[in-house]
Amino acid sequence: MPFLAQFLLGLGCMKHLYLVFILLALAAAANAQPPVPKDMPQRTPEEMARKQTYMLIRELGLTDSLAIDSIYRINLRHNKRRMQGQSRAEELQGMYLFLEEIKGVVTPEQYDRFMNRKPDCPRHPHATFAPARPDSAARKPIAQ
Repeated sequence: MPFLAQFLLGLGCMKHLYLVFILLALAAAANAQPPVPKDMPQRTPEEMARKQTYMLIRELGLTDSLAIDSIYRINLRHNKRRMQGQSRAEELQGMYLFLEEIKGVVTPEQYDRFMNRKPDCPRHPHATFAPARPDSAARKPIAQ
């Protein structure tokens, strides 16, 4: 008799039920995860920058070709930096740099629209694009 069958026969009836329940729960949990497609191509920083630039052209009503080219280059630099696998602090610093560069290219009205736009991510419909300030002045020590 196989080892598993001997093991199961040696246990009491309640222990059989617990074991079956655990095995079913593990099987259900394994099937609950959606399969990750392995052949899905990763987008290059250039492709992401083109898509992001097109989205900003559409949302902000950009018409100046110099501003469009500058925004593409900013998006490209930002995407290349993001692909390097940085720490959380470096990512935040990169985001501030990105926002400052965008602010220098667009008009104040366009920048306000950029900062107040809805995110593309449906999981966070109420999120805004303005990150919290990383400088220590924004943090106040807890009074003791």
